[in-house]
Amino acid sequence: MSSGKVKVIKSGVFIDASNLLWAMKQKDEKTGKKIHYNICFKKLKQYLKRHYSPSFYHYYACEDSRPKKEPYITHAKNTQKFFQVLDGLGYNVIKKELKHIGDGTKCDTDVEITMAMHKYANDIENIILFSGDSDFLSAVEHFHSLGKHVRIFSFEKFLSWELKDFAIKNPRCNYKLLDDLRGKLERTDDES
Repeated sequence: MSSGKVKVIKSGVFIDASNLLWAMKQKDEKTGKKIHYNICFKKLKQYLKRHYSPSFYHYYACEDSRPKKEPYITHAKNTQKFFQVLDGLGYNVIKKELKHIGDGTKCDTDVEITMAMHKYANDIENIILFSGDSDFLSAVEHFHSLGKHVRIFSFEKFLSWELKDFAIKNPRCNYKLLDDLRGKLERTDDES
């Protein structure tokens, strides 16, 4: 009988915070209710440790280090507190500066995540990617062609059909819907 644990191969976790947080904030247009749940990162780490025993947990995020006005100032302070919590849980938070463009902001860490996958390619056999962004298809195809196992975690509505299709058609690649893990990963009001 198998425990379902993938322990024989070295694993690394790559979390696309922008993609994940955007999914957690989404609301139903008709009802205004949240579509997805908030993930408890302590529970997430325990889940990943139990199933994959990762060597590292990288969380790629955007940071506004010089906010000039509200609500950016308050948001930046809250983000810093959250990063400290993640650091205390054993996540390596890799930050990229948020750009203010006109009345909005922009930040994307896809290139940084892909470069890190290359950096660790010789050290890990199992890539655990938290993002459903189709921009990762080329990286997923590349590392799969090198014989790596690729595990994609995403909320269903944020999993691109390209990544889903690749995962279905190729051995050593699969996807897991975060929607199905709600009972194991959902954050309650008193958790991080």
